[in-house]
Amino acid sequence: MKKILAALVLFTVGHGAFPQSLKNVSSSGNSEVSTTVLDNSSVEKNTVPNAVSTKAIRNFKKLFKNVSDEKWYEMPDGYRVKFSKKDNQSSVSYKVDYDKEGNWMHTIRSYDEKELAKNIRDRVKTTYFDYSIILVDEVIMPLNQSTYVIHLEGATNWINVRIANGEMDELQKYNK
Repeated sequence: MKKILAALVLFTVGHGAFPQSLKNVSSSGNSEVSTTVLDNSSVEKNTVPNAVSTKAIRNFKKLFKNVSDEKWYEMPDGYRVKFSKKDNQSSVSYKVDYDKEGNWMHTIRSYDEKELAKNIRDRVKTTYFDYSIILVDEVIMPLNQSTYVIHLEGATNWINVRIANGEMDELQKYNK
């Protein structure tokens, strides 16, 4: 399970940490995400393409009531919804994945250090005190605690740290 989660996190971080801005139907540079299937204006008009499961759309609307800029993408194993929530002090990007039947698979929340839970932040900063937290990816899966992938920058390298099930480990380390 840890290997699957690590692969999912690494793939998502590597291919989706910096989402592209897309309008209506367009192609993406990411081979996992083919084209926009549905944009927010078609949801509001109730013109939902048959490709997206109505179960997925209902679940999404139930969980995220005040979202207006979502974009739906078709992937090989299901669908992804991307959107952002912004207020005066923070911005969180979301990727919510559903399988072909419309079952929720996982949600990835991406944000900066100030949104990270204090206990998680303190744990990372205690070990990596000379590093800056540049991005946090929080992976939420059914029946599991959140897994955090924390991207750190130091003077000479970058490190990706994972915190899952109360344990912290170093996923990757890159020299600048």
